[in-house]
Amino acid sequence: MRRARLDGLHAAGIAAVGALILYVPAYLFAGVASLANAPRGDIALQALVQGVLTAIVSLVLYGRAVNILGASSGAAFAALSPAMTAIMAIPILGEWPTTADWIAIASISAGVYVVTGGPLPQRRA
Repeated sequence: MRRARLDGLHAAGIAAVGALILYVPAYLFAGVASLANAPRGDIALQALVQGVLTAIVSLVLYGRAVNILGASSGAAFAALSPAMTAIMAIPILGEWPTTADWIAIASISAGVYVVTGGPLPQRRA
């Protein structure tokens, strides 16, 4: 984004329009899903969630995080997405992670902590 001199909003707009141009014709002609038969409310909800929240808001916030934290730290926080999704599933869906999931959440979180420059415990001599 920096090399292209784009701010987060412009990058999100380019990504959203590019996805629209690529995916809508593919779905219309592939016959995988029939948009013409789908309820209009469902299409509007998916357009809001996938088109606005996912494509635009997340890219704007990610671009802002990279500007604030730097490229490597900003990218490291993207790795927290699966861990945060698993944690949010507890109150939202009532779904508890398994033991293997908790190990993965702890490993991902520790990795992000180290990569972003979190202080490590010092060994006493």
